[in-house]
Amino acid sequence: MSKQKKDVAEILKTAIEIENNGLITFLKFARQTKDETGKNIFIQLAIDEHQHRLILEKQLNQLLEGKIWQSIKIPQSEIERIAPTLSERLRKTKGESGSKEVDALNTALDLERKAAQFFRDKAEAVDDTQAKALFLRLAEWEDSHYNIIQAELDAINNTGFWFGIPEFQMDGKF
Repeated sequence: MSKQKKDVAEILKTAIEIENNGLITFLKFARQTKDETGKNIFIQLAIDEHQHRLILEKQLNQLLEGKIWQSIKIPQSEIERIAPTLSERLRKTKGESGSKEVDALNTALDLERKAAQFFRDKAEAVDDTQAKALFLRLAEWEDSHYNIIQAELDAINNTGFWFGIPEFQMDGKF
């Protein structure tokens, strides 16, 4: 196996560990969260992390078997599809979650930010265009997780923002 393939294999192994950690963490947070919307978000995030892991494991197995890197089209995740439709559900949770849920969401936010940055860094580090494309797509997926978690935090904290967009203007215009 060439040095480049060994490097990519190590990146994939690390990425699999990151996804496993995310999956376990999100399931733990889902169990601890009393708010139904928050619980469901953590469950969906765990499902996405599992899907990421399966994709990475498939690529690693291909590489270890000496096969060529496969181009994989990563479909839009459930989180990516539902994110714009959550405003009403998120608004209902304002003020209903306790500090444990907020702490869990902040931890999840940090995990997703770090995972997205990891995938971006690795995309820059590899020469293989298929590997680069996969890592960039996974970074996008992690970004969508970050955005949904931030939206949940904004709703709970009653910030007046929904997916980074002000829900009202100071001049009274909507």
